[in-house]
Amino acid sequence: MTRIGILGSGFMAQVHAIRYADIDGANVVGVCSPSYPEAFAAEFAPDAAVHDDPEDLFDEELDAVNICTPTATHRPLVEAAAERGLDVLCEKPVERTMEDAVAIEEAVSDAGITFLPGHVLRFFPEYVAAKEQVDAGSIGTPGTVRALRQSPVAATHPWFHDFDASGGVLLDLAIHDFDFLRWTIGAVESVFTRRRTWDENKYTTTMLRFENGTIGTVDARWPTADEVPFVTELEIAGDDGLIEFDSETVDPLRVHAETNEPPVSDPVDVPLTKDPYRLELEHFLACVRGEETPCVSVGDGIEAMCISLSAIESAERGIPVSVSRN
Repeated sequence: MTRIGILGSGFMAQVHAIRYADIDGANVVGVCSPSYPEAFAAEFAPDAAVHDDPEDLFDEELDAVNICTPTATHRPLVEAAAERGLDVLCEKPVERTMEDAVAIEEAVSDAGITFLPGHVLRFFPEYVAAKEQVDAGSIGTPGTVRALRQSPVAATHPWFHDFDASGGVLLDLAIHDFDFLRWTIGAVESVFTRRRTWDENKYTTTMLRFENGTIGTVDARWPTADEVPFVTELEIAGDDGLIEFDSETVDPLRVHAETNEPPVSDPVDVPLTKDPYRLELEHFLACVRGEETPCVSVGDGIEAMCISLSAIESAERGIPVSVSRN
């Protein structure tokens, strides 16, 4: 039995707790949050010990922790877990600043613990299938890519709208697609970003130039209106075909490999028949048990941050910015 502590009580902490309850061999033994931890535990982890101080949670007999707290709080929690030899699943992004992210990388390396950044897009069947098609050469050499991520964020979630705490839409939301495209297409050389902000609504468009010559765009939108739907789109165009994905269509992933043949539908199961969050947690537990190696490294998480932070700099300065950890 793997004994898990959950830090945080927001949406992602709830998502993780619900799925751990259905996974054999996983036991949430403790939860910690400064905000209503008793109510969180009562609903999502009724057998867990309840704490409002992380130090008290770390005193529990644990094997691993899930860090689902605001971005700018990750470093001290990861460092505390590393000091105790606890494996960590940490929600993306790794941290708010590159300095703190590098400190996390050093702490993880020194302690020799498992660290999995929560880039859950790598577990979505549609995106996995798209990468597999690219890797198999089904569309030839990618030339252009396009991604859209529209995710409503309520104005009542103040830390998301605090730029210093979250990094805004480019660090918290667009990073999903930045990570996926880096994983699928390759390293990003430079970015050029434009943004539009009014009230709490934040929209951005980023052009990416990859080191292999591919060019792409990522649109990331944070509307606050409840009636605006969550939408994701992906298009990868190569010299021999096209991959299209649209979350709002019944047949979301289509591969056009021959112009004189009808498009091929998604080669994996219908979306939502496989829960990517559960797949992510099952992978993490296998890593904790020593059966698998994290498919996303702390270095991968930091490289995705580099793209986001460079996009933020580009939006602020109004010029293209090279992507670099330095």
